Amino acid sequence: MSKITITNIRPGGFGIPGGPVIAGNNGSLEAEQKDWDGVKDHPVVKAWLDAGHLKVSGAKAEKQEAGNGGGGDESKTAEQVLALQGGQFMTFKSEATKLLGEKTPATKAEIILALEELATQP
Repeated sequence: MSKITITNIRPGGFGIPGGPVIAGNNGSLEAEQKDWDGVKDHPVVKAWLDAGHLKVSGAKAEKQEAGNGGGGDESKTAEQVLALQGGQFMTFKSEATKLLGEKTPATKAEIILALEELATQP
């Protein structure tokens, strides 16, 4: 069975849903590809991946990155990100940060206002 390595870049630990905690500061966990496939689309895991807090390496993970240019998901429009506001906050904030950059506000209400302003710009 193929194995992958999950590395936690953040200082604090990260608990894999239904599984172990990966220590912070570049702590890593080796896992079976099938186990990773079962949690990689979890909203919290996806938000951490999108934000660059987790890195995954291994045969299948590297093939997927090579197949999409290593850039991850395509960027969403401001309208698409606004549609995420009713879901997980960290996923919403992660997607908003991709559009707003360093100027991303701290609160949900402020992020919504910034995205609405961005959506109305030509």
